[in-house]
Amino acid sequence: MDAFTGVLKVLIAPDTIMKECLRVLLVEDAEDDATILLRDLKRGGFDPSWERVQTLATLISALNRSEWDVVISDHTMPGFDSLRALEVVKEQGLDIPFIVLSGTIGEDLAVKVMKAGASDYVMKSQQARLVPSIERELREAAIRRAKRRAEEALRRSEEELNDFFEHASVGLRWLGPDGVIARVNTAELEMLGYEHGEYVGQYIGNFFADQAVVKNYLERLHCGESVSDFEARLRCKNGAIKHVLINSNALREDGKFIHSRCFTRDITDRKMGEEAKAHLAAIVESSDDVIIGINMAGLIVSWNSGATRMYEYAAEEVKGLPISRLVPLYRPENWPEIYAEVRAGKKIERLETVRLRKDGSSAEVSVTLSPIRDEAGRVTGISAIERDISALRREEQERLTLISDLTSALAKVRTLSGLLPICASCKMIREGDGEWKKVETYISERTEAEFTHGLCPECLVKLYPEHTRNGSFGEGNERVR
Repeated sequence: MDAFTGVLKVLIAPDTIMKECLRVLLVEDAEDDATILLRDLKRGGFDPSWERVQTLATLISALNRSEWDVVISDHTMPGFDSLRALEVVKEQGLDIPFIVLSGTIGEDLAVKVMKAGASDYVMKSQQARLVPSIERELREAAIRRAKRRAEEALRRSEEELNDFFEHASVGLRWLGPDGVIARVNTAELEMLGYEHGEYVGQYIGNFFADQAVVKNYLERLHCGESVSDFEARLRCKNGAIKHVLINSNALREDGKFIHSRCFTRDITDRKMGEEAKAHLAAIVESSDDVIIGINMAGLIVSWNSGATRMYEYAAEEVKGLPISRLVPLYRPENWPEIYAEVRAGKKIERLETVRLRKDGSSAEVSVTLSPIRDEAGRVTGISAIERDISALRREEQERLTLISDLTSALAKVRTLSGLLPICASCKMIREGDGEWKKVETYISERTEAEFTHGLCPECLVKLYPEHTRNGSFGEGNERVR
């Protein structure tokens, strides 16, 4: 015999083959029978760890103290039998093979034991059947355990799925092929304000504000399409409208539509925010005032139509350029320091300055600078509102000119309040240079007064006596009696 053959024989010798561990609880009062049983188990390929009990009390203690792969019980024991031992195992709620091994059991008793729930019975005279019986029962016990684990996992999975459906933070619903609501969760009911009975069993279109939208939604589901980020408006119980975002697809079996699976998120606040932003943007764009957005680096990021009208730049020409593009070199205001104050959170109001237009001409403006803050209150930019004050300047200059003119005229009128040298005969007035002027000329040159000419009653009688006697003169002249 060569060395290789010797080694091979050692490797395959029965004592060196790895054996299957087996935890055996023996209910046996005969020690010799127990020894023979253990020998047979070892020969059958098992490596048994075992305990032998002879009373019900020790049986119960062993069952509570350790885990066992199999219980092998003699039928006849002092004070109890295999039927009672089987009841004890069942009372413990254990699902382990229970095999009756006896030399005295008859056929009728064997049938009774099997009906009571024993896994098998083996006559001691046929003990060679024991190992195959144990192997079979261990396999079946493993199958039962695996089945129970699978059933428990399925039950747990269904419970978790139901819990997820009912307590998800977004709205969930199932729709049948006819569009009728089959199931809904709490979040969707709370979102719309309906009770369970007011929602489930109803056609989903009854809750859509736009029928064309729900028709399109259901048609896409029936065509096998997954509906993603589908915007819709749902009607609440109180009449309010909720803007929602729907993600949905259909469960099908053999191509048949079973039900839809729909996630519904409330985006009303987001839509209202978008509408408010759009409304604000429209206000900014249509404003006659210049409104410019400036980032923290001093670059122009927004430019409204008012800015285009005043400075003649289109928005795309100036976005990304520094705001200093509008500042003339001859106006050295401390703009860096001013912008630093605004970035620190200070508002600068009605700062009068000069801006440069695209053609190089200047515009007098009043500027208000305000910090732009994000939701956390951090300053992220600067808002510049600028108003053309050129017309205001012209109006102010015109007002000052008018005041000056009125002041000058008033000064001239007041010179008439002194002593005037007037001729006692012709009533002409002498000026300071010695020239004589008619009264009306003198006054007209110094006031805004104008003169009209007529005759007083005395002069009328004197100059036209023949007409005054018969009263032939009209209005404006009194009759002389």
